[in-house]
Amino acid sequence: MAKPLQQSTTSSTSGSLRVSGTQKLALGAGFFAMFFAQQSVSVLAIPFYQMTLGVDPFLLGLALTLPLLLGTLLGPWVGHLSDHHQSRFGRRRPFILAASWACCLFFGLIWMVPSGWGELAHLLYFVVFSLLFYVAATFMSVPMTCLSYEMSPDYHQRTEIMGFTTYFLKLGSLLYQWLFPLAQLAIFSSVFVGIRYVGWGVALFIFGLLGTLAACYSKEIVQRSSVAFPPVTLRQSLKTLKSNKGLRVLLLLTVLQMAGGAFTASMDYYLLVYFIADGDIAQGAIFKGWLSMAYAAFGFLTVPLIYALSSRVGKIKAMQLIYVVTLAGGACKWFIFTPEGYSWIWLDALLCTAAWTAMTMLIPSMMADLCDEDELKHGQRREGVFVAIHSWVTSLSAALALLVAGLSLNLIGFDAQQAAAQNPDSIFAMRVILALGTMLFALCSLLIVRGYHLDAQGSQQISLALAKTKDQNQGSESI
Repeated sequence: MAKPLQQSTTSSTSGSLRVSGTQKLALGAGFFAMFFAQQSVSVLAIPFYQMTLGVDPFLLGLALTLPLLLGTLLGPWVGHLSDHHQSRFGRRRPFILAASWACCLFFGLIWMVPSGWGELAHLLYFVVFSLLFYVAATFMSVPMTCLSYEMSPDYHQRTEIMGFTTYFLKLGSLLYQWLFPLAQLAIFSSVFVGIRYVGWGVALFIFGLLGTLAACYSKEIVQRSSVAFPPVTLRQSLKTLKSNKGLRVLLLLTVLQMAGGAFTASMDYYLLVYFIADGDIAQGAIFKGWLSMAYAAFGFLTVPLIYALSSRVGKIKAMQLIYVVTLAGGACKWFIFTPEGYSWIWLDALLCTAAWTAMTMLIPSMMADLCDEDELKHGQRREGVFVAIHSWVTSLSAALALLVAGLSLNLIGFDAQQAAAQNPDSIFAMRVILALGTMLFALCSLLIVRGYHLDAQGSQQISLALAKTKDQNQGSESI
């Protein structure tokens, strides 16, 4: 007789189990650590290794790119490994605990480089320990994201959980830029001393402590069981997921926002400096700072609004409404990013921030729903592979946005040496990319999201079918 592959839960229906506030706080702490794992190396490395130690900017850029490539290659394997791990502590939590302290160790060591070494030695030291750090970070972030998928089988509660973690991501986005200024405080005898205190502080309290809280107090609620299936390799998993239409839709939406949306949004900084501030970089940076703060503030406010909207009309319609608002925001950009309209810059954040919040709130929630559907079809839970593929697409989209933005600036004739004397055609092209580009990618997303099929009713039916399968397996095992 076939044996269950995983421990079943006591919940027999998708809506019968609520996730406690303690568990959500622990998961949020883990996501806060995960955000710093993604952002803190580059935000400290550029001012320290490049501006302070004098490492070549191009070589440092390559060194910062290596972890992205390595994480991309490791992600699916890490996800597959955690999907098939079995222990009395669950599939994800052992990885999170061990990887959190590995992140702690390697992150702290990145900033212990001796100041008297030469440039090549500094660079090699950074490459070695940053690579080790990002390997550990992959083992932390993929299982952590999987854990967020597994905390509830309920269609709406998943969105609530993702919204809760989004608060911690937004909080991290407000704080991480202050890491290097902290290292420069007068209480430290030098920046070399300051960077070590800040580095080990982040390592111990954010990666070590918060990662431990996430591992100890977050619970894997959804561990339903199906009849044992033949072992599935990573290659077989990736092959079967190619035919998953819902996954293709979500990945395409991710590319449109993280590559297309980020590419168009990159033009706002140049318009603020060279069109609105007449080439005054300092003044343009102030405008950009206010814009970033507005996005962060409205980002916090959109979380409960998106949850309420999703609960009322479903995730698909919520996404459609968000893209309609973004379309309006794109049209407004044409008038806002001008010398006459820049006082309305907050309106840009108000109209366009929801699309970014959806990337960390609705898209992961919809991915979790797809994991249930995939389990019903194939008999195994494969959140790890889903998460890894999504992370892979997100990382490549971000890299693509940077590449296309730089190429576009060259093609439209932008020249930083000309300061305020930019070619009017270049400024016009920036405005077209920012405004019409935003509208174009929002329109494409609006059309593509219609191809996503799994609504609230379908998701709840899948949860009931999985619960029924679990009960049948339990009954057969008791005979």
